[in-house]
Amino acid sequence: MTTLAVRTCSNLASDSTCRISAVLQRWRRQIASRSELAEHRGPRPFALVGYRVSGPNSDRLVPLERLSFVALFDERDDEDHLTTRLIAARASRDAGGLRVGGVNQTLFDKNIRLAPATQNGSRLDPRDAELCELAFGWEQYLERVNRHPHYPRRNLIRWPQWYAEAAASAARTPTELVPWETAVAQELSILKVWADVGGLPKRQIIAGDPRRVLCGTEGRLTFDLFHSRFRRGD
Repeated sequence: MTTLAVRTCSNLASDSTCRISAVLQRWRRQIASRSELAEHRGPRPFALVGYRVSGPNSDRLVPLERLSFVALFDERDDEDHLTTRLIAARASRDAGGLRVGGVNQTLFDKNIRLAPATQNGSRLDPRDAELCELAFGWEQYLERVNRHPHYPRRNLIRWPQWYAEAAASAARTPTELVPWETAVAQELSILKVWADVGGLPKRQIIAGDPRRVLCGTEGRLTFDLFHSRFRRGD
C-alpha cells in the first residue's frame, strides 16, 4: 500500500510538472519567439471581447452573478513596452442600471507577454490549464485577425439581452421574467437579473483604441473592461 501511494504521488507530481512544462513551451513558441517582431509592430488596433459562465450551464439564460466578461488587447506600459492584457470582470446591478467591469469588479489582469510563473500577480499561472488555454487561444486568434485585414470586426460590443425576474404582486409571488429596461421603467420589484447569451458570440473583434471601445455606456448599461485594480508590473 505504501509503495503504491508513493508511486501514485510521484505520477501526480510528474503529470503536474509535464503540464507546466507544456504551458511554458507553448508560451515560448507562440509569444516569446515573436516578441521582437511584436515590439516593432506595436499594439494591434482592436480588442477581443467575450464572456465566461461559472459552473455548469446548458441554458441560454444565465444568472448575472455567474457571468463574467473577458477582454484581450495590446497597449504600451509606462516604460513603452508592449503588453498584451487579459482582463476579466464581473457584472452587477448598480443604482437602477447594470455595470460590467470597472476597477472594483476586476477579477484578474494578466500580461501574457510575461513568462507564466506559479505566483500571484500579472503573470499567468501555468497550473491553471483552463486560463492558459484561453489566453493562448485568444492571442492566436487576435494574431490571425491582425494578419487578415478583411476579417469581420465590430465597432461596438454586442451585449446579451438582459432580463429581470420581477415580483408580479405585492406578495412577490408569482414572479415573471421581463426585459430589464421594462422592469426598471415600470419600477418593478426586481428579484434577480438574467442574461440571455443565446446567439451571443464567444469572441468579438472590436476595432479601435481599447481605451475608447472597452469603456462606455449603452442604455442603462455602464461598462469598463480596460481599467483594473491590479498592478500591471511584476
